[in-house]
Amino acid sequence: MFNIFEYPFVGIGLAVVSMFALWVFGAVRPDKKRKWHFAVPFVIAALAFAIAYFVQTDKEKVLGAVNKGIKAFEKQKIEPIKEITADNYTDIANTSKEMLIAYCQGLFQTAAVEKITLFSRRIEIDGDKATFMMEGLLKFTEQSEMAKMGKPFLIVKARLHFKKTPQKKWLINSSEILELDRKPVNWGQLHN
Repeated sequence: MFNIFEYPFVGIGLAVVSMFALWVFGAVRPDKKRKWHFAVPFVIAALAFAIAYFVQTDKEKVLGAVNKGIKAFEKQKIEPIKEITADNYTDIANTSKEMLIAYCQGLFQTAAVEKITLFSRRIEIDGDKATFMMEGLLKFTEQSEMAKMGKPFLIVKARLHFKKTPQKKWLINSSEILELDRKPVNWGQLHN
């Protein structure tokens, strides 16, 4: 079932049904037909779009954090990465948020990314925890050490673990690199 907070199509469907129902009602009972009846479907459709736009679901918040991280890597900005990373961040190789930030700053020097294109993404939300799986293509800048070594592109598969804060924000509290160019790899191998 579609979530009305994510997709306005449910509301649009209701607007179409109400338009048809009001048309039938007007044909059957012309004496009860009112001028404002034609506006009801438009109001329902407008409300559907307003709800989808103004109410952010957990899924949309997780996607927003991921998109913020992608833009940060493309623009080589560390502040957005700090904003979407939990203070208690830890993974196999980075035992703290500070270590992850230092690792990202090092990546900006050697593997500067020009564009990230996601091939696939999957979100699983369970209460106040979420897992985001993604596979995408990283295109390195021409000035990047990776591009100079003859590697202008890299296919990366990763898993990000999110935790919901009391302020209803979703922050990354752990991550895993699963594959590079379709070959299994992990954080430990990348740090060696």
